[in-house]
Amino acid sequence: MSKMKPLATALVALGAISVGNVALAGSGSGSAVDDRIAELERQISELKAMVSSNQQNLTVHEETITANAQGLVTAQADIEEARPMAKGTKFTYGGYIQLDAISSEYSDGKPNSLIEDFYVPSLVPVEPADGNSDSYTSTNLHAKTSRFFFTTKTNTDAGDIGTRIELDFVLSGQGDERISNSWSSRLRHAFVKWDYGEKSSIMAGQSWSTFFNVGALPDVLDFVGPAGTIFVRQPQVRWTMGGLQLAVENPATRLNDAGGSTYYGDGNDIPDLIARYNGKWGDLSWSASGMGRRLQYETRTTSAIEGDSDEQYGYALSLAGKWMLGKDDLRFMVNYGDALGRYMGLNSYNDGYIKADGGIDTVDQWGAFLAYRHFWSPKWRSTFSVSASGADNPDTSDYAGADGLAKEYQSVHANLNYLPAPKLSLGTELIYATKELEDGRDGDMSRVQFAVKYAF
Repeated sequence: MSKMKPLATALVALGAISVGNVALAGSGSGSAVDDRIAELERQISELKAMVSSNQQNLTVHEETITANAQGLVTAQADIEEARPMAKGTKFTYGGYIQLDAISSEYSDGKPNSLIEDFYVPSLVPVEPADGNSDSYTSTNLHAKTSRFFFTTKTNTDAGDIGTRIELDFVLSGQGDERISNSWSSRLRHAFVKWDYGEKSSIMAGQSWSTFFNVGALPDVLDFVGPAGTIFVRQPQVRWTMGGLQLAVENPATRLNDAGGSTYYGDGNDIPDLIARYNGKWGDLSWSASGMGRRLQYETRTTSAIEGDSDEQYGYALSLAGKWMLGKDDLRFMVNYGDALGRYMGLNSYNDGYIKADGGIDTVDQWGAFLAYRHFWSPKWRSTFSVSASGADNPDTSDYAGADGLAKEYQSVHANLNYLPAPKLSLGTELIYATKELEDGRDGDMSRVQFAVKYAF
């Protein structure tokens, strides 16, 4: 409408001029007056036509603006309908593809097939009681350690809320190597984390145990690594306040029973309680963890009738860290306690043993590793790791199967990795591992592993 005002003003002015001209023309000839009036009427007609044309154009523009606005509303509705996540939520995904080619030699017989995929200390074969054994060699290629994850993060008035789901394909009960190698996926992580304040959060779900400092784990090609490391993922609720973390985590008890076999119980009524503090001193990042556990078992002759049962309390401590030496780093972990059990070395030792009278006794255990990572150049790096663990097992007077219990494990890793492009690595690793039982029998494993990995 602002464009119409000059035109209307022009019409009014022109009308005023016309009236004045008519008045002045009264003293002139009739022909001249008629000519002037005709000219003024023509000009007025042109101005009216211009006003009418501008009004029509304005109407068209208003209709176009209305149509465009309606189109934007429709497009916005379509976007919201097609949006993969709720508005205000950030969604990411990633993972890596890895091929492992593994050639292994075992000094004393054929092992459980699980150790063919990655090093499991307790599965290294030892010589039989009669001392008669043959070595065994194998080659295995697989892509089971490949993984992918999905994460979300949402900003709310109460703080950031994030989630993570992560899967890989190891330990699959499906598939075979004859035709398709169709291994099923398994759950690694599934948790929600609420950052309700500065350096303060609550995490609920399945993830690495709070007792385990994942950042200290050596950079090796093997899926797990050293014999003496803590390595557990499980459901938990974790409260973080600055460097302090407190957690209640899923309990499970695994014991050697009086007959020399293994008893596994998941009916514990008290969760594992864990406290950890993360600190930093210069180039050294470290953590100190403590854990209290209630070990418990109960046998039943039928589902309704209780048999033997007992309970025992135990503890464990862990000190771990990473010390930066320029671009290189030194990683370490030391663990000790009488309830380390399933937390260390993929359950290298059980949590305790059941005596002949049905009572539980715990076993003092320890484990440690030291790993040095060196960058030869921006595209070449190596890790050298040494590790050991041990247990102070009972004698046969307390536990009939004591001679068959694992007494000590040792492992050495050395690798060389080439990084031709960002997130692409090709590596070779040598692994040597030993296992010794309480009665002196032992066995060892020698392994060469080649891996191609691309992270995305």
